[in-house]
Amino acid sequence: MSPMRSLLKYNLDLLEIVDAEQRLLNWLRMEKWIADRPDHPGEAAKQWMKDLYQQNRLVRNEWELEGRLVDLGNITMPVLNVYAKDDHIIPPATSRPSARRLGTTDYTELALPGGHVGVFVGGRSQTLFAPAIYSFVERNDRKAE
Repeated sequence: MSPMRSLLKYNLDLLEIVDAEQRLLNWLRMEKWIADRPDHPGEAAKQWMKDLYQQNRLVRNEWELEGRLVDLGNITMPVLNVYAKDDHIIPPATSRPSARRLGTTDYTELALPGGHVGVFVGGRSQTLFAPAIYSFVERNDRKAE
């Protein structure tokens, strides 16, 4: 997405935060999160990129999973759409329209400050992200009773 920034990231970011303990810890958490993810099988990743990003097959109800078409309109359970306001990998403009495609009447959006990874592992993740997930699950668990 931003190759030059990615190449310089370690040198520039580290120089900017080396003396700020909290920012350095956040940076290290993000790097650990990135390093711990499983590898994507090459052919599967390539097919997903073509189907989901280039051809938009999921949104057009043309995407198959294990031989069955996936229809977002069949999702009738409560949905919490959590997205990062500053995400450059999955911008909010690509996440928010999913509400129109889903079959649920119980749809909640949670826009959090931060970027793609920071929402989950940044310093604010435990004070914003985790409590919001807990509240959503608890609220919907009570509805199911």
